[in-house]
Amino acid sequence: MPTIKRIAVIVFILLSVGCARTYQARYVETSHFLDDYSLLKDGEDGDALLSFWKEGANWPGYKKIVLDPVIISKLPGSDLNDMTHSENHRFKELFEYRMREAIKQNFKLVAHPGPDTLRIQFAITDAEASTLLLDSFTAVHPSARALSLLKRMATGTESYVGKASIEGKITDSQTGELLMVSADRRAGAKTLMGSLNDWDDVEEAYQYWASQLNYQLCTKQGHSDCQEPE
Repeated sequence: MPTIKRIAVIVFILLSVGCARTYQARYVETSHFLDDYSLLKDGEDGDALLSFWKEGANWPGYKKIVLDPVIISKLPGSDLNDMTHSENHRFKELFEYRMREAIKQNFKLVAHPGPDTLRIQFAITDAEASTLLLDSFTAVHPSARALSLLKRMATGTESYVGKASIEGKITDSQTGELLMVSADRRAGAKTLMGSLNDWDDVEEAYQYWASQLNYQLCTKQGHSDCQEPE
């Protein structure tokens, strides 16, 4: 078997077995949702691409969360600009639902500020559907799979997959003290799961981000049974 085909087959096998539904992209473009982007630095492993966590914050002292409605803060070139209001609204509702379901595992969700209460705000800044037929083809055809991987190495995302970006911040609900800001982007992996839904990669990214935030807050509170996002 020629070397290039051999490499393609190996790449296909390694990346198609047991891989995550989405992965973190290499870069994220920021919008105008956050107040001060100068705070953002390269995130560590397991964090957003760009993030800031206030040192010395008393995370164990917070028991409740006010979760603001998710908003849309569109990037200039985002596909969100070409979608209907109802389509944008569906993304907001889905992401907010995922967030509520995740964080209520460790916090009480409340409607009003309080002395032991965080305020969490997130914005969807970009969403791009996958191209189903081409996405599936590049997932199963070895040479196309290898070319898609090369694209990921060069640009940070694979060919024809869905992509999503968000920005978020956490403040003390009473004082307004800024405790966290972040910006992140994820893209779909080459799996056949969800292959009949061109928005599956975006929806899976929302699930990951919700689980990630719950895990981060759980660990900062010192719990030992925190569940890492898949």
